[in-house]
Amino acid sequence: MFVLYLYVPRKTLRHATAMSLGLFSFKGRITVVEKNTSDDMIYNWRNELRSNKDGVVVVASSQAAQYKAQGYNKSEVVELLAADQYDIDLAKRVASKLFDSPTTAIKETIQVAVVPTKYDDCVPVIEKSLEKYSAKEFVKKLCTGSHSIVKTDDKGIQTWLRAAELAKMNSNGRVNLHAALKPWVEEALLNSVLVAESEKPEVKTASKNKYVVSNRKGTVEVDLLNATSTGEKFTKGNYADFGLADEYMVGAANSVSPYQRLKRALKD
Repeated sequence: MFVLYLYVPRKTLRHATAMSLGLFSFKGRITVVEKNTSDDMIYNWRNELRSNKDGVVVVASSQAAQYKAQGYNKSEVVELLAADQYDIDLAKRVASKLFDSPTTAIKETIQVAVVPTKYDDCVPVIEKSLEKYSAKEFVKKLCTGSHSIVKTDDKGIQTWLRAAELAKMNSNGRVNLHAALKPWVEEALLNSVLVAESEKPEVKTASKNKYVVSNRKGTVEVDLLNATSTGEKFTKGNYADFGLADEYMVGAANSVSPYQRLKRALKD
């Protein structure tokens, strides 16, 4: 005889009956449509996030924090994360870090790429910024200025703002925000690599992990330990908040470590 067990949360989740928000890019705008969470794109993207060890810890931690804010206790958070198909051991570690005292909780150090080569490399940094900033601040950093990552108009900014608000509310909104943001970030990554290849920068060592990088457009200082650049695109485009690297960082990294990707600890 087979017995089917149906998991029912002891408290109703705010987003349990909500439809997910689909976001699509078109000529600098994103359009909002309602779609079911069983959509293949959403399913595949969630799996892609969870295939990245560092990314899944950040995403699970963010979801656990949301559950705690809704009033769930430690054991309930573990159950809810397991119901969300997170590994049970990961769910317990995340819940312990969230609920236990600082003296007993184990702090996990997340390593991220200094120079990312794919969107997954940027996910932990983006998740951190989504937690750190309000939805309005997050979108301002993303969409405004001459070197903004996302190029859009006032109407598009409002749509991104709504997407960021939903991402801060529940996991479905977060998945949809990543799906919409991915092509913009990948375009910025590709642009930095192409410019670095075409400009053929000159790299000189200034001190340990710090370099002076020059090309025909100018000279900037690059810190590969902290993944920063004094380049205008990096600073005015808020690249640090989204885990991106400019062409000067790409040139420095290729010169210093051409065969091994550099990593750094993601700081609070």
